[in-house]
Amino acid sequence: LTSGPMPGENFLFGLFNRIGETLPAMAIARQGVSMARGRQSAVVRAAAETVVDQLVEMVQPFAESAFAAHRAAGRPIVLATTTPYDLVKPLADALGFDDAIATRYATDDEGVYDGTLDGPFVWSAGKLEAIRRWAGERGIDLAESWAYSDSFYDAPMLDAVGHPVVVNPDPRLVLM
Repeated sequence: LTSGPMPGENFLFGLFNRIGETLPAMAIARQGVSMARGRQSAVVRAAAETVVDQLVEMVQPFAESAFAAHRAAGRPIVLATTTPYDLVKPLADALGFDDAIATRYATDDEGVYDGTLDGPFVWSAGKLEAIRRWAGERGIDLAESWAYSDSFYDAPMLDAVGHPVVVNPDPRLVLM
């Protein structure tokens, strides 16, 4: 374990806060799968569980009313994110989501990450691919679906649904 930020971490977070996702930041995120090699997936899920209450408290107030409206209409609520599945699934569960579509790290028979992906890197076109697969397996029509995003790189997803909603957009998404 380290006691401080990784080299360049503060710069990358500052850049993200100003302009949103960047190709270099996603390239680094894409490397997370190889950095996870040899780690137990159960340990990662347990770590995610320890912070889930704090994350739930950070969800914006308008979100619960949107969730409630979708639940009342009988629509499944699914979190689609680049974040690794084992890190984000506890949050999706705590929020009462029906599922999570996320980047999945492959494991061996003992639940140890093997350094490869199990499916697409769920970002930009890869996110749309994962969403289309998920919806197709469940007979869900994306033309009747909603999607919420703040990222320019989610434009493929937003274009694929009948009800795209932009929330706190990054500067490039504002310009679209």
